[in-house]
Amino acid sequence: MTAGLALHGGAPLAPQPLGRRWPEWGEPERALLNEVLQSGKWWRGAYQAAEDSKVGQFEGAFARFQDARHAVAVTNGTTALECAYRAAGVEAGDEVIVPAVTFVATATAVLQVGAVPVFVDVDPRTYTVDSDAVGAAITDRTRCIAPVDYGGIPCDYDALIALGRRHDIPIVADCAHAHGTQWKGTGVGALTQLGTFSFQMGKALTTGEGGMVLTNDDTLAAKVYSYHHIGRIKDRPFYEHHVPASNLRMTEWQGAIGLAQLARLEEQTATREANSRYLAAGLEQLRGDGIGVAPIFRDERVTRWGFYMWHFKFLPEAWRGPSRDQFLKALRAEGITAGTGHTQPLYKNPLFQDAEHAFGRTGFPVRGQPYGKTMDYSRVVCPQTERIYATEAVHLSHPQFLGGRGDMDTILGAIEKIWRHRGEL
Repeated sequence: MTAGLALHGGAPLAPQPLGRRWPEWGEPERALLNEVLQSGKWWRGAYQAAEDSKVGQFEGAFARFQDARHAVAVTNGTTALECAYRAAGVEAGDEVIVPAVTFVATATAVLQVGAVPVFVDVDPRTYTVDSDAVGAAITDRTRCIAPVDYGGIPCDYDALIALGRRHDIPIVADCAHAHGTQWKGTGVGALTQLGTFSFQMGKALTTGEGGMVLTNDDTLAAKVYSYHHIGRIKDRPFYEHHVPASNLRMTEWQGAIGLAQLARLEEQTATREANSRYLAAGLEQLRGDGIGVAPIFRDERVTRWGFYMWHFKFLPEAWRGPSRDQFLKALRAEGITAGTGHTQPLYKNPLFQDAEHAFGRTGFPVRGQPYGKTMDYSRVVCPQTERIYATEAVHLSHPQFLGGRGDMDTILGAIEKIWRHRGEL
């Protein structure tokens, strides 16, 4: 039985986890955390100068890494989006265009500022938002476009930026999967009016929880700062508040962790990218041999690909029987951590399908005033998203790409093994 599928009792090809542990930590984290402890200053407000604060240092270092002029660190990726939407001028009754493939926060942050998410389909080559679908969804209520660098792959920024300029609509890029990613040599998050990141535990750069808003615009940076700091304005009296806002400040503990983790990111991104290129080439070779898999398309304008999850495609027409879900079960049994990522059509989530329960007595913001109409998510259909989720998408976790090339060979070997034994599925 050892030569058969692990799913049916055979020996798994990867009896130990691939890659490296996540998160990685060591003496740099301990040293910086101890500095915070010994200082007795555990929040950034204890410092007069930003450069003396660990949060301020982290903001500056991350902005430079992603090629942005300004950064504001916040509590998490969701509040980063809320701050960015508010700064972009999104208000009650507005519409924000969101891809159907993303984590729920891209859309719920829209709701939290009183606006309405409008879902559009994705490009089947990359699983990022289809710019033609975005153009078709623009109405007189569209106040913002919110593309997502899903899986770390940049959306088509050239097309989206041109679209935004043509219609005078700001773009808030959700870059939560894309730490280190570059489009034509520039870091994502610095390409549009605003860009946001998450530093949640699983992300490719983590502070446990945390987020960041990037911008190159001085006015937008000041707005984000105020919205994250209870409406305060820099260099004004501490108890003077100018806009209604929340306290979304990052702690010095998180800033310390972020600095230490950021120092590792360059090497980690290079390792992930080298391994992913090797794996993509291997998948192409398997496809050439008739095996039903293929890598995600990588545009030549993607000059660096940093990722949270890495997708490839299961091609059901080639397998002629076994489903993608059966393939996933077999792959996991071989010791390869795999899933479907965030490809489930977001508009099919109970939050959007059960509007009476989710939006309460008034239906705000998707029904009535100030929207002036009703958004019925039960009528939304994004064919590519639904097909990708049901039959095609396979994702691998980013820590699996932090090991040696032999780990990529193990993944390829597991796919080839499952193909040889596909009749058993």
